[in-house]
Amino acid sequence: MRHFRPRCMDCRWLLLLGITAWAPTGEAGLAASLTETNMDNAETQSAALIETYVAKYKPLTIAANLAWWDASISGTDADFQKRKDAENRLVELHSDTKTFDHIKSLRAGAIGDAVIKRQLDMMYYNFLPYQADPELSKRIVSLEADVEQIFNTHRSLVGGKETTENEVRKILTDTKDSNQAREAWRGYMQVGQKVNAKLTELVKLRNQVAKKLGYANYFTMKLDEQELEEKELFRIFDELDELTRAPFTALKEEIDAMMLKRFSLAKADLRPWHTGDLFFQEAPVLGGVNLDEMIQSKDPVKLSADHYESMGMEVRGILARSDLYEKEGKSPHAFCTSIDRDQDVRVLCNVKPNANWMDTVHHEIGHAVYDQYIAKDVPFILHEPSHILTTEGIAMLFGAITKNEEFISKIISLPESELAKFTAAGRRSLRAEKLIFSRWTQVMLRFEQAMYSNPDQDLNKLWWSLKKRYQLLNPPNDMSGSDFGAKLHIVAAPVYYHNYMLGELFATQLHSYIAKTVIGVDSPHRTAFVGSKQAGQYLRDKVFAPGNLYRWDDLTRRVTGEPLSARAFAEQYLK
Repeated sequence: MRHFRPRCMDCRWLLLLGITAWAPTGEAGLAASLTETNMDNAETQSAALIETYVAKYKPLTIAANLAWWDASISGTDADFQKRKDAENRLVELHSDTKTFDHIKSLRAGAIGDAVIKRQLDMMYYNFLPYQADPELSKRIVSLEADVEQIFNTHRSLVGGKETTENEVRKILTDTKDSNQAREAWRGYMQVGQKVNAKLTELVKLRNQVAKKLGYANYFTMKLDEQELEEKELFRIFDELDELTRAPFTALKEEIDAMMLKRFSLAKADLRPWHTGDLFFQEAPVLGGVNLDEMIQSKDPVKLSADHYESMGMEVRGILARSDLYEKEGKSPHAFCTSIDRDQDVRVLCNVKPNANWMDTVHHEIGHAVYDQYIAKDVPFILHEPSHILTTEGIAMLFGAITKNEEFISKIISLPESELAKFTAAGRRSLRAEKLIFSRWTQVMLRFEQAMYSNPDQDLNKLWWSLKKRYQLLNPPNDMSGSDFGAKLHIVAAPVYYHNYMLGELFATQLHSYIAKTVIGVDSPHRTAFVGSKQAGQYLRDKVFAPGNLYRWDDLTRRVTGEPLSARAFAEQYLK
């Protein structure tokens, strides 16, 4: 949500994120490495091809993930070059047209074994984008690494001082000086200008690749890779638009009134830097109760570990391998990665003792426990979450739980005299957060669809027209910038953001099901699963253990008893 949370688990997740690495075809394809035999059916041939593929794919995946991690930690030119080299070696595997043709042929055959069939499907999506022009591919991987390095090393100039993203966010949260808020906001938005030329080139190159593979544009290609149907996706978002429009409008009026008073402004003078957040994707402090106060003397990392372990989920090993605090050159965002699709699961954060980072730490460890508890016997190709939306859903479920009354009472352990105040504030803050985020995701989805449909239009004008429509924000007076490019996901994790909102729907649906059906609590608001080994076991055995054996829609029905919908989200946050 507020931080860069996409995962970089392996090649397929890199494809889904859009952080794609491309390279020319290797010396010999996998298909060529298979001995010509009298294999009598597609199943036998598929099993042989999978075995040969994994023998090469697994070590290259681990090496690429380690290089990614090192570059994210250091930000150095040398480590980013190693990342490029590792990705190129990995995806050279997937540039082989003969193997791709073999996969297509086998998928068309009669395969009764569902696990083999699922592995072939994932191999198909791994290979598909690499069947384009190798020179285009090499340029894309270089640009993507370059722009991410720019984000890692960007510091905003505020009051003549270089300022980190955490410091910029604190200014926007705390200041009553409109000029200071504007300077901090504009200082951060300058990263959009820094990456603009490279982003423009990336968008066009991505579209060229997609068109060479038979797609209208990169947006439609990415949805296909994510096993999402475009019309159904927009149907869900149109439904959310209708459901959230009126309550969001009322909330925005409340926020505007608060900001007018805080900054001593007229309503016509409100601008994006008067929301308390860089992109208005987070809720400001409402009702005079700052949730940071309940965390400021606590350690978010310890609180998170205490909660997961109360449910029977071990996380100390994850934390020991992780990098959790700010340092020069390090990525200022947050993510989780499974280096080896086994037990080397790590989290990157930049933790501060506040409510936002409490949410973020718990969110990222949600990703981590999902990875950690995938069953050992799930094949390597499928040893990953079912979908972006299911892992984001789990992470969002746990992030939201940090504002749940049971979490505040039993994990944060506030004094009885403060409990009622903060639990009420937590409920109010969570509702505002979900409303605001639902409108923000509308902007991201519709901007990326329009950008890849027509990259030559005035993209900053498009950006602000969507932010006006869905977030009710007045644009800055100066529209000459590239403010859209300051959102890391647009540059480095394209056509990804809708999965956060789909994940929210999955999270609320799953939370409701476990509360009511598994542990017998009448309302999800009443439980954060603290100390519930039963809830922990359900998550481990039913949600995490299958990995990617099932499509996301199949898994959703299996673990919640119904298809994905906005019903539980509306019940929890819109009533």
